[in-house]
Amino acid sequence: MVMVLSAVGACLLFVLKVVGILLLIILVLAALLLLCPFCADVCWQNDTLTVKAGALGITFPVFQYPKPEPPAQPEESKGFTGRLKAKFRAWRAERKRKKAEKKAAQPAKPKAEKPPRQKAKLTLDVICTMLRGVGTLLRAVFGAIRFTKISVCFGVRGDDPAAAARNYGKLQAWLYPTLGMLDHFFFLEFDQLRVLPDFGSAQPTVQDKVSFRVSAQALFIVIAAVRVLYEFWRKKVLDIFI
Repeated sequence: MVMVLSAVGACLLFVLKVVGILLLIILVLAALLLLCPFCADVCWQNDTLTVKAGALGITFPVFQYPKPEPPAQPEESKGFTGRLKAKFRAWRAERKRKKAEKKAAQPAKPKAEKPPRQKAKLTLDVICTMLRGVGTLLRAVFGAIRFTKISVCFGVRGDDPAAAARNYGKLQAWLYPTLGMLDHFFFLEFDQLRVLPDFGSAQPTVQDKVSFRVSAQALFIVIAAVRVLYEFWRKKVLDIFI
């Protein structure tokens, strides 16, 4: 009896150690996610948008539009392996069908009627608190986001050289003031900014390309979000939506 209890105790201790190690790993990963900046590389070239995301400057492909053509599926293997795969697919289809029939045959449970809850009233103080919270959160997001490694190369085209020159002048007139205004809200760091006239030959001589890296440290955004939620709870703003 003593040996059985000691064995059970050892097993429980081992399980607790494994759970503790897993929790520690989760906490370390959560701390890294908060302290280390996320980053995403965005590139538009040849009418294809590619997004790579990651952290610590290491990114992996996560999105591409339009999606590349899927590779041709190899022919199903014949023989014992092919028959086994076919039987497995038929078994899964039959299992799904039986589950659907069983679910449809079960009578729907009547929902218990709940008394209508009285929501809090929308007052001027609540509206001001909401606006202040949105402003705090936006300032935190704008302050945390960084746009770096910006590379822009555009070819300005037109039906004839005169039209291309007019389009080039119009683009130059609004491009730099717009970038200057955005620079007041976001951190912008350019590697290359080229706007070149392209006089509409049969084959465009300038290849359009836009690429940049977006990075943000989630810690400041999370802190601002917690502050806003606490202020909403203190002013009873959440009672309007919950």
